[in-house]
Amino acid sequence: MPDFHRVSINDDNFIRGAARILWAGTTIAFPVTIADVINVSTYDPMTGWNDLGATKTGITITVNNTEETFDVDQIYSDIDARPTSWECSVSTALAEMTLAKLQLAWEGGSIVTVTSGGQNESQLGIGAPTTYTRRRLAVLFQKQNNKIRAYVFRKVQRTPQESAITYAKTGEQQAVPMRFKAFADLSITDPLSRFFVLFDQN
Repeated sequence: MPDFHRVSINDDNFIRGAARILWAGTTIAFPVTIADVINVSTYDPMTGWNDLGATKTGITITVNNTEETFDVDQIYSDIDARPTSWECSVSTALAEMTLAKLQLAWEGGSIVTVTSGGQNESQLGIGAPTTYTRRRLAVLFQKQNNKIRAYVFRKVQRTPQESAITYAKTGEQQAVPMRFKAFADLSITDPLSRFFVLFDQN
């Protein structure tokens, strides 16, 4: 007797686990394959790509839209609906409290090394920048069969996100919440591919 419930249960399509997040400048060419982001043998980032390191609370990719509905007087329900806008974002919390990670999260200035009293120290200025830095972003996940799935975003920038660093005897581990808003890349002629491209190794 044939199986009534048509499902495909395997390690490739049932997914759970931590992911990896990397960023690159917008001058870096948009990848053609996953191998343009990381070396698929050593897993090292390719030139221009940088790891954001350990995260807390997972890495969440969100796609949402608004729509407008149509109706007529003679029918007591909507008869059609069409999208009016789309939005996409990536959110996480950075768990490595390095100056480089804080520089990215808070749009900090340059990190400089100075010598004081015979000791070297790094300094990072934090202020009120009037613009955001745009980047490329990649979220990579390795499935149980060792194949990689990658979500590569064409243009992202930080969105307003309150973050607090707390030094206390007890409590949660320090982490900096981050949310990246994805923007449509209008240089891409296909409107269905302007936010990001999903790569999946077979």
